[in-house]
Amino acid sequence: SPSPSLPEIPAPNLDLTLSFDSILESFTTSEPPHAERVQKRASNVLKLTQENEKLKEELRAMTARLEAAERKRQEISIRQKSLQQPPQQAATSQAARSQGDS
Repeated sequence: SPSPSLPEIPAPNLDLTLSFDSILESFTTSEPPHAERVQKRASNVLKLTQENEKLKEELRAMTARLEAAERKRQEISIRQKSLQQPPQQAATSQAARSQGDS
């Protein structure tokens, strides 16, 4: 017989017939299935990768144009300096400059 100091606990009346599928169903109704989410994420990653490659290519082209413009600016600057100097000095400094380059 039960101890008089403890209250009697009623027998459990739990419904354990809930299936695993019905539990899963309640979760998946609110969001797309896992495979669909993975596919969408993969698609997004692919788009971002393509966009990244496109931006890198644009950056390379811009860098090449910038370097070409900088070279042209330097050539013009050198030409202007040589035009400002007397002819003999210009030839001397041009020779010194070409030796410095090599």
